[in-house]
Amino acid sequence: MLQFNKNLNKGKKQLIGRFKLPFSLNGALENNPKWVDEKETEKVENLIGYLFTNYLREVEKRKVLYYSPNKKDDHKNPDLLIHLDGKINGIQVTQFVLREYLSRFNQAKRICEKLSGFISDIYKPPIKINIQIGTPWDSDEVPKAPIKKYKKLAKVIADKVSENIEKLTSKNEYLNFYLNNTEFKDIAEGFNLYPVPNGNKSNFFGDNNIYIDYGFDNVLIFEEDVKETADKIYNAKNEGNSEILIIWGDERQFMKTEKHIIKALTERFKDTTFELVYFMTFVNFLDIQDRVISVNRIK
Repeated sequence: MLQFNKNLNKGKKQLIGRFKLPFSLNGALENNPKWVDEKETEKVENLIGYLFTNYLREVEKRKVLYYSPNKKDDHKNPDLLIHLDGKINGIQVTQFVLREYLSRFNQAKRICEKLSGFISDIYKPPIKINIQIGTPWDSDEVPKAPIKKYKKLAKVIADKVSENIEKLTSKNEYLNFYLNNTEFKDIAEGFNLYPVPNGNKSNFFGDNNIYIDYGFDNVLIFEEDVKETADKIYNAKNEGNSEILIIWGDERQFMKTEKHIIKALTERFKDTTFELVYFMTFVNFLDIQDRVISVNRIK
């Protein structure tokens, strides 16, 4: 149920757009354990310090004796201290987060998981079922409706899953259904059901064999959001008490837009109180055989 939404970008310059494939052998990456939890600040800073120290030694061939946490890291003081080339430097660590993307992701996750729960409370199928819900509006606004409306929608979907479970179990094909436009026009116009093939996991949100893909939860990254994030980091961190700034990010969120991020950071930090600015990225996913750490010097 992919549709072209003419008002999707709201005048913004889109850098990338992506929709999820319905299933894979490993399932959605966001459901897998992270290498480091962004909420655990000290662990994040320690990891970044470790990676940066190795980068300086192995790539820039700099003399680094040690790095350590700074116990007085309040306000704009250093998060880490590093003994570099014979003197101690302060390091500030911050994450590059595309808030627009993250906000859409979290909203989609909450609504889809709630709807999945409503459906499985009524009927839990014996096999994994993907449910793609189409939206009737011409924008990327998140649908807003009372919980009771979503519970009604869940009842309609659960009944169709139950009625068609034999067909869904025996055939790998889409079953399409249209909804009552009067009752559900503000949240959905239709949905389809598709069984997840044996041996695969769903890439959608949900649990209890019910997984939801909603029409508004596609991934969009805009040039304006990249520049806005660079501005926020500059305004928050510039004129601090550190010589080095490390801006890090999760490659899974950027989806190959790193060159645009590097350009925005380079332009924003061309005049800064930091002596050195770096942009470090990696896939924040625990189980990776060949992990790659990318480091770009911004200044």
